Amino acid sequence: MLRRTLLCSLAAIILLGWSAPLTPVANPSFPNRPKLVVVLVIDQFRYDYLMRFRPFFVKGGFNLLLDGGAVFTDCRYDYASTITGPGHASLLTGAYPHLHGIIDNDWYDRDQRRQVYCVEDGSTHKVESRQGASALPGVSPRNLMGSTLGDELGAATDFRSKVISISMKDRAAILMGGHSPTAAYWYDEAKGSFVTSTYYEPALPVWVDDFDQQQPAKQFCGEKWQGLPETPGAAGKLLSESKAGPGETCPGPRFLSWLSNTPFMNKIELAFASQAVHQEHLGQGRETDLLAISLSVNDHVGHAFGPYSPEVADTTLRTDRDLATFFTDLDQTVGLQNVWITLSADHGVAPNPGFIQQHNLGPGNAPETKTVRSAAEKALIDSFGPGPWVEQADGIYLYLNRDTLKKQNIPEAKAEEVAAQAVASMPDVAAAFTRTHFLNGSLPNSPLARKAANSFYSQRSGDVMVVLIPYEVQVKGAIGSSHGTPWSYDAQVPLIFWGSAFKPGFYANACQPIDMTPTLAAVLGLTQPSDAEGTPLTLALK
Repeated sequence: MLRRTLLCSLAAIILLGWSAPLTPVANPSFPNRPKLVVVLVIDQFRYDYLMRFRPFFVKGGFNLLLDGGAVFTDCRYDYASTITGPGHASLLTGAYPHLHGIIDNDWYDRDQRRQVYCVEDGSTHKVESRQGASALPGVSPRNLMGSTLGDELGAATDFRSKVISISMKDRAAILMGGHSPTAAYWYDEAKGSFVTSTYYEPALPVWVDDFDQQQPAKQFCGEKWQGLPETPGAAGKLLSESKAGPGETCPGPRFLSWLSNTPFMNKIELAFASQAVHQEHLGQGRETDLLAISLSVNDHVGHAFGPYSPEVADTTLRTDRDLATFFTDLDQTVGLQNVWITLSADHGVAPNPGFIQQHNLGPGNAPETKTVRSAAEKALIDSFGPGPWVEQADGIYLYLNRDTLKKQNIPEAKAEEVAAQAVASMPDVAAAFTRTHFLNGSLPNSPLARKAANSFYSQRSGDVMVVLIPYEVQVKGAIGSSHGTPWSYDAQVPLIFWGSAFKPGFYANACQPIDMTPTLAAVLGLTQPSDAEGTPLTLALK
């Protein structure tokens, strides 16, 4: 009898359990989603800029993030081609070029026998006004493999979340935005206006066209670029000015070209981003929105003058003040308590050749690409007879002439090895890797080989990858500079997370910029982007 009673009671409990509504248990340690995520990418921005120039920062700019954010002090890209296109793609996919396919800003296409721009798309057209598309060719993310953070955020909310990306450079805006953003806008330097492509929309929204019609560049007519009083090495100095020619009006072509190489461009771009927040009601709906901004002019200035120049110092200080204005407007519109902000960069930059030589760091000027190509061509001729053997030398790659290989019945792997050995023997070259090395897994077991492998995408990369020794800069003269190598001056960038989900502090733990998107996806409760290989930085999470 007792046993029957117990069984009946147990059955009743089970039935009641099945029929009772389930009450979700709140997890107080898991942060609520913010109303808006702002991803800030500063083009060609080294981590040390935040430390070198911090005594001169104002309240509410970089200091907002440094004082209240999770700051990673040893964040470096683990690949060889630290360039704008690959960097922006890597940040928002959480992957390297060997997966997302953007190996450079452009690359040689064997089938078309020409250079291909990373975001070119002949099926689209440029959109310059509210009237509709122009006849000019457009651009799109069709060459990007896999999804981005914005793609996953959109999919998770049935595309109710708004995803908008903005930059001076089309490739930066497009590769950050991914395949299905609400919109992507970039700056047409020739016209001084923001544009888009028919991939995204058939005509500019009224607010964008209105912003363009106001000629944002006009406010700087007559302005000179003078160092701020507090800029070290440039206090009050005239750094640059635009001189109008006879009969020229402002803003004319000459002025717009000058303006696009001054830090005033960050004011224009951030003013446009603020308008996007207001006009698109970002951070004011039920779902989390994403705003990705890449500040491009820092790259222009760095290329012209190098990282230790007064021009870069002044640009960094002005960026700080412009960000303070932007953050203040964001606070008034959305409320910073409702916002998460990340800050990183697509790459760093080498010291300029004059600085390198002055301080005995290395050779300074790298050999010209044609010199490397000639060494490979000569070795192939010596080994196999008349060529031509090298079809194209592009960026870090040599593309061998497969017609010649076929005609002479030379195995590709054998020709690659001859070319690679000839190039690697040059005093300016640290290493040369072949396509066969990448495809059959016969690379050396070294950090440099791993970085090279992370840059190799078989359908687009060449036959021989060339890595120059440190402090070889591919520019002429002593003043300008560049990037695109695996060395730390190009690879180390900031990574900061700011907002309610993150524990403030400085973290010396080694990390990679591709950890940014996996970290955000994890705390937003999203599926990781398809190719993501970075790791959520859990030590910085509340």
